[in-house]
Amino acid sequence: MTAAFVPPDAWAETAGQLRQSASVTLDATGSGTVMFTPNNANQRWVVTRIVITTNQAATATVVPYCTPALNSNDITTMSQGNQIGTSWAGNNDQFTGAQDVGPCDNLSVIFYPPPGSSPAQIAALHGVTATAVVTGTRYTRRA
Repeated sequence: MTAAFVPPDAWAETAGQLRQSASVTLDATGSGTVMFTPNNANQRWVVTRIVITTNQAATATVVPYCTPALNSNDITTMSQGNQIGTSWAGNNDQFTGAQDVGPCDNLSVIFYPPPGSSPAQIAALHGVTATAVVTGTRYTRRA
């Protein structure tokens, strides 16, 4: 699957499978961020799937929202232009579609309490482990 970026004809790229995962423990505000970035300046990614989960029970009444974003790491300061999507089911969901992540970009997966949460609901999210798995294609420029 391709995204919007088309490399110049002069580029010789090697394609490989992209699969990265990271976890974060939600803090006292019920928030946490995991960040992913290409390995070097000659690499770009086309992310086609982000799978998100938490270690909460299936019957949990308060689950975090989740927003993947490009070059943002905080939901309160993020530009809407950087937002890739939002899930109200941050304990078990996925995002699909092609998203370019360039060599100078970072892809963040931001977990946060549902808007309008009470202090007790936010407290219920403290200590929850949230995980994101990013898959797609990694392109490394060789020439």
